[in-house]
Amino acid sequence: MKNTIRSHSLPRLLLSYAILIGCGLVFPLEISAQFKRFASSEKIKGVSFSGPQKAGWQLNMFKNIQVSKAEWVALIPEATLNRQSLELRPDSENDCWSETVEANIQGIKMAKRAGLRVMLKPHIVLGEKTSYDRTGRASWRGLFRPQNEKDWQTWEKNYEAYILQLAYIAQSLKVDLFCVGTELKFSAVERAAFWRQLIQKVRRVYSGPLTYSANWDEYDLIGFWQSLDYIGVDTYFPINEAKYPDVDTTVKNWKVIQKKLKRISRKEGRQILITEFGYRNVYFAGKEPWLHDAGNETPFDQAQVNLYQAFFQAFWDKSWVAGGFSWKWFYQPQPKGNTNFSIQDKPALKVLQKWYSR
Repeated sequence: MKNTIRSHSLPRLLLSYAILIGCGLVFPLEISAQFKRFASSEKIKGVSFSGPQKAGWQLNMFKNIQVSKAEWVALIPEATLNRQSLELRPDSENDCWSETVEANIQGIKMAKRAGLRVMLKPHIVLGEKTSYDRTGRASWRGLFRPQNEKDWQTWEKNYEAYILQLAYIAQSLKVDLFCVGTELKFSAVERAAFWRQLIQKVRRVYSGPLTYSANWDEYDLIGFWQSLDYIGVDTYFPINEAKYPDVDTTVKNWKVIQKKLKRISRKEGRQILITEFGYRNVYFAGKEPWLHDAGNETPFDQAQVNLYQAFFQAFWDKSWVAGGFSWKWFYQPQPKGNTNFSIQDKPALKVLQKWYSR
C-alpha cells in the first residue's frame, strides 16, 4: 500500500469503500439533496467519542452515551502526517484502530443504530520529528506550516484526497454533519483559496451541512466561513486563572468573548457551533484549558463542575449558538481518580445532563 492517498487514486478508493460500506457507488453529480437543514432553535447536544485501541465496536459503547442526554456523537478519524514527505500514513500504521477510516465506517453505522446523530470530524496528527522536517518543526497541527509553495501544494493535494474520501463515506452513510478540518491554523488563515475550492469539491460529494473546527485563537482570522453552514469553534479560551475557578467570575470573563463570537456570527450570517468544549477536573483548569493530562495532578472535581456550569450559562440559551460537543466521552469507564477531560462518573456529568435535557 502506498503511504499516501493521492488524488488520482480517489475513484479506485471510493469504489473499494463503496463495497466496504455495503452500498452502491454514487457519483457526485448524481447526488440529490437528502438532508434537511437543522432548525436554528434545535440545539446540537453532542459528545466527542474516543473508541478502543483494538478492533471491536459494541453497540452498548454508543448506547452508554445516552446517559449524558447527548443526541449527537462526533466521530474522529485521525491521519498521521509524515514530516518528511508530507504524505498521510495509511490506516495500517495507525496506533489506534478506532481512528482508522474503516473503523469510522463501522462506528457511523453503530452510532445510528443507537439512535445518535453523527458529526464526522477528521483530525491530523503530526508524526515524529526528523532531521529533514518539512512541517516548520511544529509541535501541534495548528502550528504546521510548510516552508515553500511546492510543499504547500504537496500537502494540500494529499489532504484534499483524504477529505474527499471521508466526504464520500459521509454521504453514503448519511452522516448528519461533516467537518472539513480541525485546528489547522496556518493553513486555514493563509491558504483560504485552497479551503474554498476544497469545500466546493466536498459539496459535489456530500449534500449535508458543513463546518470547520477552528481553534479558539483562529476563528476570527478565517476567510471562508461564507462557504460553510456553521462557524465551528473549539472553545479552549483561557477563561479563569484562579486555582479554584468559580462560576460567577467565569461567566463574567466570558462576556468579552461572547461579544466577539456574536459579532462574527452576525457578520457571516452563520450560527456558532462549539465543535469542542471541556475542562479537566484539576486546579487551575480554566487557565490553559487545552492542556492534557500530565498524569500527576491531584483531582479537583469542583473546578470541572464550575467551568461547565459557567460555559452553559454563557452560551446555551443564545440563538446564535447552534450547540456543541463535550470533549470527551470514552468507550469504557475511566479509572477512578482520573484527571482527564472525561466527565464520565464525575460530578460534572450532572451539569451536562441538566443542560442537555432542556
